[in-house]
Amino acid sequence: MEWNKLLSSERERVSATPPNEPFRNAFDKDYERVISSSSVRRLQDKAQVFPLQENDFTRTRLTHSLEVSSIGRSLGKRVGYGLKQRDLMQNEQVEELASLLAVAGLVHDLGNPPFGHYGEAIIREWFENNLELFETASWVKDYLYFDGNAQTIRILSRLQFLHDRHGMNFSFGTLGTLMKYPWSSESQQTSSKRKIGYFISEQDLINNILISTGMKNAGNEVYRHPATYLLEAADDIAYLFADLEDTAKKGDLPWEKVKKQLIDVANEVKAFSGLQAKLQETKERNKDKKISFEENIPNEVMDFRVFCQSVCIVQVGKEFINNYDAIMEGKYNDSLLESEAIKKMVGKEGVVRDICIEYAYSNNEVLSLELIGKSVLTSLLEKFIRAVLDEAHYLDPRHESGKLYKLISTNFKYIQNLNEKSEYQEKILNQHERVQLVIDYISCMTDSYALNLHKTLLGMKLP
Repeated sequence: MEWNKLLSSERERVSATPPNEPFRNAFDKDYERVISSSSVRRLQDKAQVFPLQENDFTRTRLTHSLEVSSIGRSLGKRVGYGLKQRDLMQNEQVEELASLLAVAGLVHDLGNPPFGHYGEAIIREWFENNLELFETASWVKDYLYFDGNAQTIRILSRLQFLHDRHGMNFSFGTLGTLMKYPWSSESQQTSSKRKIGYFISEQDLINNILISTGMKNAGNEVYRHPATYLLEAADDIAYLFADLEDTAKKGDLPWEKVKKQLIDVANEVKAFSGLQAKLQETKERNKDKKISFEENIPNEVMDFRVFCQSVCIVQVGKEFINNYDAIMEGKYNDSLLESEAIKKMVGKEGVVRDICIEYAYSNNEVLSLELIGKSVLTSLLEKFIRAVLDEAHYLDPRHESGKLYKLISTNFKYIQNLNEKSEYQEKILNQHERVQLVIDYISCMTDSYALNLHKTLLGMKLP
C-alpha cells in the first residue's frame, strides 16, 4: 500500500469546494462538515461506560470521541514525522495523516446503538432468536453480526443527510480508515472473527473505497488501512485510562489498592518506570496546596491517566514505525498496544484492562443499567420489526403496525426512497429495506430517547 492512495481525497460525489486549498486538506473538510451534525450531537447522550448519568463529570460517547480525536491527531503527527525523517512520507502527507486521524477519532463511534457495546449484542441476540421471521434471507447475517463500525460508515455515507443520497460525502481515505474489519457478513472471515466492517447495502461504495485507497491488490486481497491501527490504538489509549478515572470519580475504585498494582507493574516495565515518582509528586503537591482528601484521589488518578497516555502515544508510534513494512504489506495482525514495551500495562491481558473489568465494566450500576437497556432495546426491536414485517397493515395508520411505522423517522424513510440520481421516488420497500429502516432508526437513538419511547409505548409516559 502507498500513502498517495491511502490518503485518498476522492468522494462518491465530486465536492463543490476546490480540491487543493493550501490551508485545509480533504480530511479537514470532513471534520468541518461533520462537527455540526446531529449524529455527533447525539453522542452526548450515549453511554461510554455509565448510561443515563445525571452528573457532569463521567464521560459520554461525545467526550470520549473528542479525546480519541485529540490522541489520534497526536499519533498521526508523531508517526508522520517519524516516516518523513526516513523519507517515507512527504510534508503535506504528515498533516493529512494527522487530520485524517482527528476526524476518524471524532466519528468512530457514531454507529454505536443506545447503551454502548451491549446494545450491539442485544441487536445481534434479537435476530438470533427470531431467524424464522426471515426464512433464508442472506442479508439477515448483517444483523446477526451487527457492528457499530459498519453502522458508522452507513451513517456517514447515507443517513446523515446533507444534500443527496451520499450522506456527508466523506473522503474515501477517512471511510477506509473507519473500516475496522475490511469484510462483510458474506466473507469467510466473518464466521471466525465474528465481526464485520460494512453492510451488504454499502458493497458498491466499499469496492470504490478499496480501489481508490489501494486497500485491495491486483489479486483481490483486501488489507486493513494502516491508519486503522493508529485509530484503534487512540481509542484504546483514550478509553482504558478514562474509564478507570471515571470509576474512581464515582467512588467505585479502591484507589490505594489499585495504585499498588499499577506501580508494581510500572516498576517491571521500563516505559512506565517513572510512574511511582510521578504519583508521589502529585501527592506532595496536593498536600502543599491543602487539597482535600476527597479531591486527592481524583487528582492522582488524573495524573496517572495523563502520564500513561503520554507513554502509550510514544510507544505506539515506535511500534508502528518498527513494523512499518509489515503494516504496509498487510501482514501485521496484532494491536499496536501489544508491543513488549507496554502490553503488561495496557495489552489484552494488561493490568489496566483487568482493573477496568473488575471495577468499571462489572460495576453494579453499569450492570443494572445494561439490563434496563436490554429490556428497552429488545422491546423496541420486537415492536417495530414485527410491525414492518406485517405487509398487510404497516402502511395503514389505523392499524397498530401502521401507527408504529408512522413513528419511524421521516428522514430515514426519505433516504430509503432516493434513487441513484438522488431524486425522491416513493416506492414499496422490500423486506430488507424495511428491516434496515428500523435498525437505522433504533441504532441512531440516544439512550434517553430510547428509554422514553419505550415508556411511551408501554403507556407509562405521555408523548
